[in-house]
Amino acid sequence: MAFSGGGTRAAAFSYGVLEELRDTRIQADGKESRLLDEIDVISSVSGGSFTAAYYRLFGDQIFEDYEDRFLKRNVQRSLIHSMLNPVNWFRLLTAGFDRTELAIDYYDRNIFRGRTFGDLLATDGPRLDINATDLGIGARFTFSEQRFQLLCSDISDFRVARAVAASSAVPVAFTPVPLKNYDSCQVEAPPWLTKVREDAGQNTRLHGLISALDSYRDKDARRYIHLVDGGITDNLGVRAVYDRVRIMGGPANAARLLLEATPKVIAVIVVNAATRPSSPMDLSSKAPSSAAVMSAVSRTELQRYDLESLALMRSSLTEWAEVLSTGNHIVTPYFITLDFESIANAKERSLFNNMATSFSLPAEEVDALKEAGHRLLRESAEFQRLIEQLNTSD
Repeated sequence: MAFSGGGTRAAAFSYGVLEELRDTRIQADGKESRLLDEIDVISSVSGGSFTAAYYRLFGDQIFEDYEDRFLKRNVQRSLIHSMLNPVNWFRLLTAGFDRTELAIDYYDRNIFRGRTFGDLLATDGPRLDINATDLGIGARFTFSEQRFQLLCSDISDFRVARAVAASSAVPVAFTPVPLKNYDSCQVEAPPWLTKVREDAGQNTRLHGLISALDSYRDKDARRYIHLVDGGITDNLGVRAVYDRVRIMGGPANAARLLLEATPKVIAVIVVNAATRPSSPMDLSSKAPSSAAVMSAVSRTELQRYDLESLALMRSSLTEWAEVLSTGNHIVTPYFITLDFESIANAKERSLFNNMATSFSLPAEEVDALKEAGHRLLRESAEFQRLIEQLNTSD
């Protein structure tokens, strides 16, 4: 699963997909189970990280209280009230405490209830990759045990709320979330990374991944890591999946390290809450404002990068299935993308494409997003083929 960015819009859309997976039953090994329970990995950025982290921490409880705790609560207004509260004025004057810290404090108390990665890792569930952007090198940063080991740090004490805040820290609106890069340990590259480094050859993507990991070993040059919104480097969350397989030496080695057996099916579901809002500049010959131009440029760059990410993931998934397949064991790939452009009705599609990117949406819009998550997954031809194979596999 990959949950995109997009504030509460992304959180509600991905929540609707989780509900549909909960309601989808399959026959596996002679018994009925929920497709929700077959998720192995959730990769998320920004708004999607709220839903991903809440589900990973609290499991089915998400279907009981998540709407009240986050989706239908005006989080944006609550954060503004926190800034205006005289109790917090002194804290805001304190070095190191700012509006990002206020947001982390709110998320920690009201949404994630003080849970740490130690709490998360102590429970069963899919692997969770919460992704942010390392501003210093312009690379994706995933909150994981392995990444924190490079920082000579222990992720078990790290608050989940702080990771989600970093993943959704839109530049300017929020200040970066800093991590200290400690020099208190000898960081040794694992054997599989050494082998990948040797085999990288002319693969520029792989060289970029290795360089980013190596940078954390330079304790003098990189004393602090400053993290911002993960959507800057991967607004869909799919690059983390692709990168993990490549950095582990390819699909065969990744399957050996991560799975108990070679799967019969590899399915990737991308929940993409990106929008294509209507543009007022298209209605006039008047030159658009500088702000409108910058917004359009950023949106264009993001859309083109998203398209490239989807194409890369789709082709890689086919390649991985071929590598893992043998004469007696065929691995079938399924690549399922859910987005607002798939909505057939033009009026309804326009409604979703013009929803705000914020942490405050009207309850009726949240309900519409949830319903869209249900419907678009259920109506996906690729998803229906997946269900058919799962129900006929012996």
